[in-house]
Order: sequence, then structure tokens, then C-alpha cells
Amino acid sequence: MGYAIIGDVHSDSNKLSLALNYAKEHNLKVILLGDLFDSRCDFSDSVGVYNLLKDSDVIILQSNHQDKLIRYLQGNSVVLNNGLNITVDEFKNSGISNKELLDWLISFPYGVVFRDKHEMEHRCAHAYFTSRVEVPEYRNLYKVKQNQVNRTIKNLMIYGPISHENRGERIHWWENPRHRDYILVSGHYHKVYVSSHSIVIDGGCGGPETDNCLCLYDVDRKLLKKFK
Repeated sequence: MGYAIIGDVHSDSNKLSLALNYAKEHNLKVILLGDLFDSRCDFSDSVGVYNLLKDSDVIILQSNHQDKLIRYLQGNSVVLNNGLNITVDEFKNSGISNKELLDWLISFPYGVVFRDKHEMEHRCAHAYFTSRVEVPEYRNLYKVKQNQVNRTIKNLMIYGPISHENRGERIHWWENPRHRDYILVSGHYHKVYVSSHSIVIDGGCGGPETDNCLCLYDVDRKLLKKFK
């Protein structure tokens, strides 16, 4: 079985359904890079996204938008902006309990590591798979679970690294090839970038961007699909 990596969904159940169907047709194991909810465009179906994924055999990674929803469901004070207000309203009217949703969300790993058919290793996180995470020997696939990350590692994996010299600007780590023997994979950045050393597949799904597409990367075929 090969792998399909899917970028940020942001409550677009229609595009997610198309991507999942592609993966099923090609017998691909699905890895979602996070940001399942919080649409910032006219279409939003957070509950539909939940229903598509709740009982499916997919891997979903933690992300910054999901982290904020988790904190809200745990009773913390959070600002309901950037689409979170829409997500919260949709789930309030769905009949899905906060506990059910929270239990599901907190079960996700922060990262996943696997090898493709050519034995090339891919290290996936929502924003950045930091080298501070030690990857042990593994057989088929390795998940970075919640009890393995401290606050620093968590923030790197769901928000990405920032420059302390340039007023906290995001570091475009994917532009630096470095001499590593694995490929880093992320979503998060409203950017699509595919090279031999870095893969970023956030096509602006659920956002105001012109493309507003959901990206899927077929790993073994080295094929980027955009669902609009």
C-alpha cells in the first residue's frame, strides 16, 4: 500500500470527499496534515468533515487550528476568530457532544514517519517536523504521540519555526535543501512547494485565496493533485 498525504481541509467536506475517493481508488493509506476545520470562505461543513473521518482508517495530525479548538472544548478562554466561531456554531447544532469531539481530537499524533516504496523516509507534521524529535527504528510507520512532545516541540510542529532576528517572521525551511536523508512534509503555510527534499501542500482550501484548492500528494507516484 502506498501513501496519500492531504493538506489543510478547513471545513471543505466536498473537496475532502474527492481526495478520499482518489486515495481509495488507488489503494493509498491517507495521512491528513491537520487544520480540518475553521473555514474562512462562504462554504463551511465542519460536521461533514468530521463524519467523513470519524470512523475511517486515516491518520490525522495535530495542528494549530485544532489545538485552539481543543483548548476551547477543555473550557479555556480562547478568541473565536479565523473561522473557529463558525466551527463552534456548527458543532453546537450537530448533536455531537463536546466530549465526543474532544476525545477524538486529542487522540491525534503530532507527527508521522514512513518510507515510500523506494525506501525514502518522509517525516510529516502540520508545520514542521523538528530534528528535536528522535525517530527510533520502526517497521512500517512511526507516530509521534502527545506524551513524546514538550511545549517547545509541540509549537514547532504545529506553528513552525520563527526567526528571532526578523520580528518573529516564519522561517521558510522548505527553501533550505540541507543535507538530510529524508523528506520533510507539511501544510500550514498557504503554500504549495514540492522538491526532492521538501513538500508543502496547503493550497488555500477553505480560505479567501484565489486557488482555494485541497492538495493531495500521491507519494509513490510523486504526483500532486489539486481538488477545486
